[in-house]
Amino acid sequence: MNRLLVATTGVLLLTASGCTRTEEEKHDCEPEAFDLSACDRSGFTSVKGEGIWNLNITLEGVDTQGSIRFLQDKPLLLGTPLTVSTVEGDTFFLASDFQTASTPTPVRFALAGCQALSPDRVKGEFRRCVNGEADMRGTFEAAHVKWAEGEQQASGVELVSETALPRGQPTDVFVADGFAYVTALSSGLFIYNVKDPAHPEKVAEISPTNDIWYRARVKGSVLYVSSYNEGLLVYDVTRPEAPKRLTALPRPSVQGWGLILDQDRLYLVSPSPNAEVYIYDISTPTQPSLQSRYFVEDSVVGMGQIPVEGVVVNNRLYLGHWRYGLAVADVTDAKKPVSLGSFKYDNATSRPVAVGQIDERLIAFESSEGWGSMLRALDVTDPQHISEVGRFEMGPETTVGGLTLVGSKLYVAHNQDGLRILEMSNPSTPRQLAYYNTWRETDSGRGQAFLDGLNGVVVPGDGFIYATETSRGLLVFREP
Repeated sequence: MNRLLVATTGVLLLTASGCTRTEEEKHDCEPEAFDLSACDRSGFTSVKGEGIWNLNITLEGVDTQGSIRFLQDKPLLLGTPLTVSTVEGDTFFLASDFQTASTPTPVRFALAGCQALSPDRVKGEFRRCVNGEADMRGTFEAAHVKWAEGEQQASGVELVSETALPRGQPTDVFVADGFAYVTALSSGLFIYNVKDPAHPEKVAEISPTNDIWYRARVKGSVLYVSSYNEGLLVYDVTRPEAPKRLTALPRPSVQGWGLILDQDRLYLVSPSPNAEVYIYDISTPTQPSLQSRYFVEDSVVGMGQIPVEGVVVNNRLYLGHWRYGLAVADVTDAKKPVSLGSFKYDNATSRPVAVGQIDERLIAFESSEGWGSMLRALDVTDPQHISEVGRFEMGPETTVGGLTLVGSKLYVAHNQDGLRILEMSNPSTPRQLAYYNTWRETDSGRGQAFLDGLNGVVVPGDGFIYATETSRGLLVFREP
């Protein structure tokens, strides 16, 4: 979600340009400036500074995620050059030194380890210094990204094909009529012929100008794309190898993110500027007709309570509403949506959602995003009294990027933990049926951001599973 708000280093650099050098030279981000006298540093003898670690920094109760890249090729801390790396004896100290684009002011990020919870997990103190003076102080936790203990490459699912994108970072995939539509943020969209899933063939691509594309959906011969700058883009893909732009909606434009396709309706989830969902009638697919703009009445935009993703089941809209939690609305009358209920929780970062009927109950599967991400199973049969009935968690350092529910089987794109297939016939006790570890730390682009790995998954009903992976591109799986 850092991509939606501000980039991780952007948060930490936000006020750097406003700092000036003091008369007395400071060295607040040097190792000797950290008071670690109360720390138990005995465990650091087993810690090694290698591979890629995910990182959570807490500043005044607010968490920001990033990563550490220890690899010899371009070592990084929070996306900036790692210039000091001392991981030996009882010491864990890292620093990056750089200057912002707008000012020559020297900036340093520094991590000083206080405790090694294990050889692969460290806690300690974080500082940001400008001209040597600390203007941000907080704590951090870092964990080495690895496959879950005891796991192999895969179990119960096999990789059919892997297709690297020509450029960019894929973020989602939609499959229709034998074609896969892969969105790739600032690199736009790539269209692949997947009639032979073992050999996807790129047939077209659309490159935006200074824009970011998040999601794509297709109805008949019409393609819909959510755009950061233009809201909803509409293309004619009668010939997928030659897409033709038709229009962009609404006017004036808004930020688009999630897209929900439900029969003759299309829902554009717009976090900004007004935290709304635009509901369109697409009975004439080339001419979306706006029916209404839905806003969760008791949400507060200034607190980050904004809609991001969602799903519609039986005329009910379920929204991952970031800091608000899960919101539910009745959209039977598209012109007059009615809020029905919500599920809120502390430090919410609600994003992907999947909903289905399981054992005579309506169950919503909702996941937070970020450090400590978990998948919640929520009984939403009565949306005014939603209750949590189960949960599924991997390590706190990885997050859920996408969900698809087929019957009682839940397909989870779990970033660095790859593909997870869960049996949810008893939502209170999720059972893992299969997994595929897609993470390889040597792949290009690893360790530059927290949101890395498998981030989108769809099961269109052709016997295959399609997913997107930030470094590896379009992946096609099969359950043997």
